[in-house]
Amino acid sequence: MIAFWLIVAAMLLGALLCVVPPMLRAPAGSQGTAHAMHAALAGLLIALVPASALTLYMRVGDPAALAIQTAPVASKGDHADAPVSMQAAVSRLAARLRDDPDDAQGWTMLARSYMALDRPGDATEAYRRAVALRPRDAELRADYADAMASANGGDLNDATLKVIDAALALDPDEPKALALAASAAFDRRDYASAMQFWERLSKVPDLAPEIAQQARKNIDEARALAAKGSVAKAASVEVRVRLSAELEKRVRPTDTVFVYALADDGSRMPLAVRRLSANQLPATVRLDDSMSMTPSRRLSDFSRISIDARVSASGQARPASGDMTGTSGPVSSKDAGVIDVTIADIVR
Repeated sequence: MIAFWLIVAAMLLGALLCVVPPMLRAPAGSQGTAHAMHAALAGLLIALVPASALTLYMRVGDPAALAIQTAPVASKGDHADAPVSMQAAVSRLAARLRDDPDDAQGWTMLARSYMALDRPGDATEAYRRAVALRPRDAELRADYADAMASANGGDLNDATLKVIDAALALDPDEPKALALAASAAFDRRDYASAMQFWERLSKVPDLAPEIAQQARKNIDEARALAAKGSVAKAASVEVRVRLSAELEKRVRPTDTVFVYALADDGSRMPLAVRRLSANQLPATVRLDDSMSMTPSRRLSDFSRISIDARVSASGQARPASGDMTGTSGPVSSKDAGVIDVTIADIVR
């Protein structure tokens, strides 16, 4: 059994290492090489390494948003066989679990692999199976909650909060559960609770220094917002997204839709991002300051923005040939009303 898992892990890791985005590879001999490779590998391996060892879900940068901002479209030949190898390894693992459904370790690895492939819906189901087999594993429950939120467009709803609460009941110091609980409180403008969770997170034994530092920054941010009484001042925009009649038949219900706000300064770093499924269109979504990736770039910091929407058949945040897009063009972030975005163009 151990040998089998070593083989599966090696296959999955090998496939992941093959798909390091070219943009993250620094030129040979440059001072940034080690840092670029480290950043790339950290993002790719997070699904296969216990989440508490790496950056957590705590507003240090949404991977989807980071992928959206960069965006040269890769040629069809670039690493063409790497995703296939990854998919094949995951498919073999899923097939094996059909014959051995009581393998908790297998379900856990399958769930993390699905998250690496940006398939949070499938990851949620795999985590559910793993949690049923290991109900006392707090870290596993926290990962389950993270997958549930990802599958629901980042929404930490009541069902997800129950899983987070269960994880913290098992282990009050579970890092990802604390980070998720803090983010949920922050999203509902309960800054006092958010600060309490982040304070607990910052004091978790053996926590990575960068995570503790980010938790303290988040505490300062929440304290400042609470002091300003900024609920009314926080910027938000309502976005109505639909498909053009010409493209409706080309979209599959399971395709992923990214809706995101961009500043008028030319940066591709989104100010806020929501993820939907194509079967939810047409839809009206809200983008607001609570979805910012960094405190220094919020909707409220820019008077002019644009709203883009993109359908990704692959489910990946990085734009690719064949994706379908639409944009609002420049609009006011203050008095825009409901912003209409029609997805009518195809990325060539």
